[in-house]
Amino acid sequence: MRAGWIAMTMLVGLASGCVVNEPESPPRGVVVSGPPPAPVREERPPAPNPQAMWVAGYWHWTGMQYAWIPGHWEAPPSGAVWAAPRVTTMQDGRYVYESGGWRPGGGPRNAIR
Repeated sequence: MRAGWIAMTMLVGLASGCVVNEPESPPRGVVVSGPPPAPVREERPPAPNPQAMWVAGYWHWTGMQYAWIPGHWEAPPSGAVWAAPRVTTMQDGRYVYESGGWRPGGGPRNAIR
């Protein structure tokens, strides 16, 4: 009986002292030196065909600096939508670049028919 009581006391003591801290989820991209420059103003030419989708120009991180990728028409993969690249600021002030690309399903984020 006494052994059971000691075990129960230890269990309650251990349980009350447990604290779970969930770490910040890791970034899905790469840490970059800062945000990209302002977008370059571009004119959109006529669509080459009815299936083409316009992908607006964007700044792409090369590993050392940003490079401008001009807007262009693309034929999307079946059932895919364009997700533009984005840069987010983490709580610690770091900038994280997530590359863009065609993603399955959902509504288009930055492509226009």
